[in-house]
Amino acid sequence: MESVETVEIEQTNEIKVHFEQKGSELTAVEIGRNTRSPVIVNLHRALFALGIVVSSYQARLGTHGGLVERLVMTRRDGGAIQGQLSAATRAAILPIALRDDANG
Repeated sequence: MESVETVEIEQTNEIKVHFEQKGSELTAVEIGRNTRSPVIVNLHRALFALGIVVSSYQARLGTHGGLVERLVMTRRDGGAIQGQLSAATRAAILPIALRDDANG
């Protein structure tokens, strides 16, 4: 059984980004925000440009009243998201996830 490593980033304005990985493979991200405005559309565009597809998407109301979105990701060719692609994927996700809706 492989262990799942998680990396959490928390902003003071209640934005939480939680990356999940199995070994060195990035597998999912969960984003919790104070707003109910989903980030999936912008994330989908950024991920698609990297050759990443969203294989599963879930959205639910969080305890803070905002939206919590969970995306399970894979490469378009079915391979693992590792190494430089993992770093590029995280780098593409973070600015979109941490962007304040009021600022665009």
